[in-house]
Amino acid sequence: MNKFTRGIITAAALTFSFGAFSLSANACGYNVGKLEIEHPWSRETPPNATVAGAFLKVKNQGDVEDTLVSAESPIAEKVELHAHVHENGMMKMRQVEGIAIPANGSEVLKPGSYHVMLFGMKEAPRDGETFPMTLNFEKSGSVDIQVSVKKVVKSDTKKDKMHHHH
Repeated sequence: MNKFTRGIITAAALTFSFGAFSLSANACGYNVGKLEIEHPWSRETPPNATVAGAFLKVKNQGDVEDTLVSAESPIAEKVELHAHVHENGMMKMRQVEGIAIPANGSEVLKPGSYHVMLFGMKEAPRDGETFPMTLNFEKSGSVDIQVSVKKVVKSDTKKDKMHHHH
């Protein structure tokens, strides 16, 4: 094997190794008990915003239902679990005591549905940053996660133009 061929093989090996490292470093999954938490994210908020929402997917690979009972984050004074409810012809957010994660199923916390609300934000994370959050489950215990902050670009769909009241 000549130097040129050896150099190409070495470069390819380094590229593959770096690529594998990058994939694992950017992994969005967290595990606690039989639960897997995927893709926790939040929208970028204006610098003076005092509230934010966090969203994620929880998969339960166990045979017993579990419940997300609370969440905490050092960047907020108070963190609550919320759901959107239809009330008097309007969609409103309301605090809930827990979010059930069905056995062998999943629950997606997303805009317009269940989500985590952060009140009294001490800082406004920017696009590309992350912030810590602890999720507390009734049966599986607690897990520390990092929530990725994304800038959300408005689209022209009717759904995106709908306004929700708190």
